[in-house]
Amino acid sequence: MKKILITIMISLSFLSAQTHIVPEGFSGFTVSFKHDQNVDFFGEGKFARDSYGNGIGLGYVYNGIFGIDIGYGYSLNNKKEIYTFTDENGDPISGEDTFNFVENFRSENPNLGDKTFSFGLTYYLNDSQSFLNSNLPVNLSIGARYGTKNYTSDALNLLNQDFYGKFYAFEFGAYKEIETNASFYMIPRLKLSISSEKNIYNSANSIEEVIEGPIETDSFKVQSTYFEIALPFILNNTSAGQPFIEPSIANMYGTTHLGLRFGFLF
Repeated sequence: MKKILITIMISLSFLSAQTHIVPEGFSGFTVSFKHDQNVDFFGEGKFARDSYGNGIGLGYVYNGIFGIDIGYGYSLNNKKEIYTFTDENGDPISGEDTFNFVENFRSENPNLGDKTFSFGLTYYLNDSQSFLNSNLPVNLSIGARYGTKNYTSDALNLLNQDFYGKFYAFEFGAYKEIETNASFYMIPRLKLSISSEKNIYNSANSIEEVIEGPIETDSFKVQSTYFEIALPFILNNTSAGQPFIEPSIANMYGTTHLGLRFGFLF
């Protein structure tokens, strides 16, 4: 009964756990590189948009139960073919020296770079833990993440505008190790993450009066949900550890992303 209650509680709160590639009982380091491409399955524009993301990660997992990691990533957001900008009266203006500071700013500004650094902690719930009296149908995980962001674009440079942010996220996931008859095994996984970010930029008055005093800032918050399905393939032990490759599909900031990650467990 205790195990059933735990499973139900975590499954119902399946609103966010970071699910790294973690074989049961694994202790060691993980290192990986990931590339994802923003795609448009049903729109009228190009299938592969001019938006992508690259990221590297380094982590340590203890006994397949507790994980800690750091990550750095860069993404380019250019999700439209045509962007529109208006002044306070709603009249169209040039976008060369204009920036839309709105909640969906990633979709409303061209060629926006996003540099991210983050730190995460993850707890993995699996059958190896003694307080579980019977087998779980799937392994579960719950995690928390904190990070910083720095945004860049031609328009921000022309405006001499600093634009940066901080965020935290709660991540929940499920995964299951599947053995095969070949020289590899699989760990299909799901992840759902809910994040809250605060983005900060120089206020209009501060830019005009920067010589007269300290810079004043304005800010706005963005709540987002991120859902990912991934299928990693992990080779059995080699002299260089356990290499893996992981294709994935995700919904991020309202658009679809196809990803591919390479890495090692050692």
